Amino acid sequence: MMAGFWALTGLGVTLGVILGLAALFLLVKASPLAGQLLEILPGYNCGACGSAGCAGYAELLAGGKAALNLCAPGGADTGQKIAALLGKEAAAVKEKNVVWIFCGGGVKAVDAYVYSGMHTCRAAMLVQGGYKKCRFGCLGFGDCSKVCQFGAIVMGEDGLPVIDRDKCLDCGACIRACPKGLLRRVVKKELKLVLCSNHDRGPSARAVCAAPCTACGLCVKNCPYQAIALRDNLAVIDPAKCTNCGVCAGKCPTKAIA
Repeated sequence: MMAGFWALTGLGVTLGVILGLAALFLLVKASPLAGQLLEILPGYNCGACGSAGCAGYAELLAGGKAALNLCAPGGADTGQKIAALLGKEAAAVKEKNVVWIFCGGGVKAVDAYVYSGMHTCRAAMLVQGGYKKCRFGCLGFGDCSKVCQFGAIVMGEDGLPVIDRDKCLDCGACIRACPKGLLRRVVKKELKLVLCSNHDRGPSARAVCAAPCTACGLCVKNCPYQAIALRDNLAVIDPAKCTNCGVCAGKCPTKAIA
């Protein structure tokens, strides 16, 4: 009995020494420059820059392996501070983007069955693609709002995310959280959007939701600036041509353009 005890104790001590030596020799020292860059970054660790967090982005910047303007939450001010520290010219500020929900269904979308599982969109998605008859529709459990660090998303009474454009910093966390892919980036100044992602033909889309784009083409025919086209049974607005005249929204019979 004692021999076994001492054998296990000796093995434990030996493994401890080996692990300690490995940690010592394999230790990667953080770059002092990376530490300074990390102090400039906002510390949200949101992943907007493409790295796992701010520390990873700081290391890439210190090694000259990343663009200076990838921190969306930090904005132009952070980009300028990074450029000043690195002795480089500040990168051009990208046009302000925000995230928007491309679905107008919510409570207007027909339920296919009563879902009683975990109240997350990702869990509901695992059961026949979701409980909505519209296979493209928002499931309304707010996975997007739960991951937003900036309080930019709340769930509305209509079962859809309500996004505050002024609070949204385009970190992309909500986009990654939505299993349906309904949250997408748009230029902040875009004022007219087709709030639907249903690519089914008109009658099929209308059968599962009260607010779909039915590809009727009225918006296309009535747009004075030829800013709208039908693609795969869905109206698409070209922001470069749209002047926000509002004709399309007025002509849309299902109010899918907002």
